[in-house]
Amino acid sequence: MTTSAQLPISLKDTAERALKEIFSKQLKLSLEPAESSDETHDFKTFHASVSITGDRVKASVLLQISENFAAKATRILIGCEGQGEEIEDATGELCNMISGRIKSELTAAGFPGVLGTPIITFGSRIDLRGATGSDLCRTEWTCGTDRINLQILIQP
Repeated sequence: MTTSAQLPISLKDTAERALKEIFSKQLKLSLEPAESSDETHDFKTFHASVSITGDRVKASVLLQISENFAAKATRILIGCEGQGEEIEDATGELCNMISGRIKSELTAAGFPGVLGTPIITFGSRIDLRGATGSDLCRTEWTCGTDRINLQILIQP
């Protein structure tokens, strides 16, 4: 039995609630579900990853956003144009806020954990993969013309 099979919550629903709450409250933006896409993206994205670890849970949250959206989110979060490290910091903070909401739902379900420090990378889109028994939720969203990808991996 996987850890996620024991979870009394849906990772897909948890991802949706976390994203929509942060986007509406912090960014004042709305999201719409998008069709999942296995196509290769020919543009670079910012990847922000935060771990959630506890006695009963080991999870990774991965947020992937375009350069354009990262700059837009930075303008909203810090109130002015950001560059370089400011965009990376804002992207990490956005993932940290989303991960915090996910952690809250895991804690309420009896799987408490602590958040790790965001790790930011830049490059082609990546997909998380877990060991046998892992549960993976990949969700795709649009915010205007920008695509947002959120993945949650719960490992046994």
